[in-house]
Amino acid sequence: MRVEVTYKNVEKSEFLENVIDKDLEKIGRRIQMFRENDPIHITVHLEKSQHCEEYLCNSHIYLPKRVLRADSRESNMATAINKAFAALAKQLEKLKCKVEAHLKRRDTRQTR
Repeated sequence: MRVEVTYKNVEKSEFLENVIDKDLEKIGRRIQMFRENDPIHITVHLEKSQHCEEYLCNSHIYLPKRVLRADSRESNMATAINKAFAALAKQLEKLKCKVEAHLKRRDTRQTR
């Protein structure tokens, strides 16, 4: 899993890195359903608005044959990061259910 974090109008800090690492661990547990050799790339873009105290977190997970995307705009950077990663985790759970249902249907067809 490759991770890329970019900052715009935001100072890179240990606190932000800890928040991102904590959320990446949660995503990492959900990504285990894919094979280890599958290329998985996660990008996180953190930005502070120049005009007001508003923070934006754009995050993408590039999976084989699919891209998951989540954006969050909040008054606190940590909250924006957490909400974006929570949305990604929800999308991963939904994808996992779809894949499991597909595999289950495929297995029942093969046994007939």
